Amino acid sequence: MISLRRHVLTLVAVFLALAVGVILGSTSVATSIRDAVVDREDTTAARLDSAEEDLAAQRLATDRLDAMAGVFAPAVLDGILDERPVLVVVAPGASGEDVDAAVDTITAAGGVVAGRITLTDKAMDPAADAELEALVANLPIGTAPAADADLGTQLGTAVGRAGLLRTEDAKPHLDDADRTTVLTTLADAEVIDFEAGTLRPGQLALIVTGPGETESTAVRLAAFARTLDREGAGVVVSAEVGGADGHDAVRVLRSSGETGVSTVDSAGSEAGRLATALGLAEQLARGQGHYGLRPDAAAAVPPLPTAPAR
Repeated sequence: MISLRRHVLTLVAVFLALAVGVILGSTSVATSIRDAVVDREDTTAARLDSAEEDLAAQRLATDRLDAMAGVFAPAVLDGILDERPVLVVVAPGASGEDVDAAVDTITAAGGVVAGRITLTDKAMDPAADAELEALVANLPIGTAPAADADLGTQLGTAVGRAGLLRTEDAKPHLDDADRTTVLTTLADAEVIDFEAGTLRPGQLALIVTGPGETESTAVRLAAFARTLDREGAGVVVSAEVGGADGHDAVRVLRSSGETGVSTVDSAGSEAGRLATALGLAEQLARGQGHYGLRPDAAAAVPPLPTAPAR
């Protein structure tokens, strides 16, 4: 028989062995975990370095292509708008730099800036909808939009009739007195802003938007653009690339399958300005497309016209 003392010593030895095994095993596991973490950190760092190098290379390529667009733009754009008047509409949030660049682009393409109308925050504010609806209903704009039309359509009808030439014959929708009444009434109500004496009816319209808007503003601007397109010979809406993850009129128009209004999503770049002017010329021929650097753009720029639009 095994003595009690020997039995106890055997149990102690077993427990000691287990403890040593656990300690050794824990040390081995800890070492393995440490090694795995170090390896993973090294791998992650390498991948990060590689991604940063790829991004830097892509930025360099984009910058060089943009610079090339700037070099070729004067020759490409020369005369393509053939003295056509273009109304510039500035949406809330649009940068002054983008607006000035748009004006310069129109001029460089041989177009004539018909004036600049700025939409105020009030024009996009749902809290002012009742006032805006009543205002448009009493303007001398001819056939009024449908009673249940959204506010973007109603405002677009008023601005389009006062600020654009008819599609079919390139003549004003309204006489000078009614044009003045519509524009001054909207300005007095702080819905739009413009410099008196600087507006003439445009054949085309360019809407310059900001880098991102609320969803309701983006939807209203898209409806406004569609309406201007029906009232005139064509519309281009421009925005920054940075609005791709938020709401803007460009994204709304593209996601809805728009086939009338053209969009440009890289307004702040040389390539975007080239696309804007080419897009306006394309609209004169009733062509249309979505251009820029976002994934939902069909191409970087429109195709070159074979001859100046007439």
